[in-house]
Amino acid sequence: MNEDKIDTLFKSMKDQLDTHEPSSNHQIRFLEKLQQQNKVIRLQPKKRNWYKPLAIAASIAVLIGMATMTFMFDPKEEADLASVSPQMQETQGFFTAAIQVQLEEINKVSSAETQELVADAMIQLEKLALDYNALKKDLVRSGNDKRVISAMIKNFQKRASLLEEVLEKINDINEFKLSENENSIL
Repeated sequence: MNEDKIDTLFKSMKDQLDTHEPSSNHQIRFLEKLQQQNKVIRLQPKKRNWYKPLAIAASIAVLIGMATMTFMFDPKEEADLASVSPQMQETQGFFTAAIQVQLEEINKVSSAETQELVADAMIQLEKLALDYNALKKDLVRSGNDKRVISAMIKNFQKRASLLEEVLEKINDINEFKLSENENSIL
């Protein structure tokens, strides 16, 4: 077998390697020689520098302060259609009243068979209401932009048409149930 090159190297340098431990006073003699050269630097324990941790803590405190101030003074102003003009106030009143009448009618004619349909409609109505709340904030930010006003009116129209469709479906279901009951009695 071929001998490893490193093993060969160590065997050839066997007598040249220093394998003895330094004497116990080696360090003292070394330091004395350094002192004789006047180049001794005395090492002292490193002082703790508090600048960096304090700077980090101050930065965090400033960020927290800014976030707090932003939430405290964030204008949460909202404006609805009524704040735009008297005509828009009239429009909002009309849609609000129409939606309320449709909700009352749905509650009157709904039955156990239509509960799932009504629940789904209420979820969709809630989503539209959340969209309307976002539009109220956009109205303030945009300075009564006509596109936002139009979107608000369309939101009311969607709610009214959704409730109208639900009311029609409930009436259809109730009529079907009534006609089926009449046929089964005869």
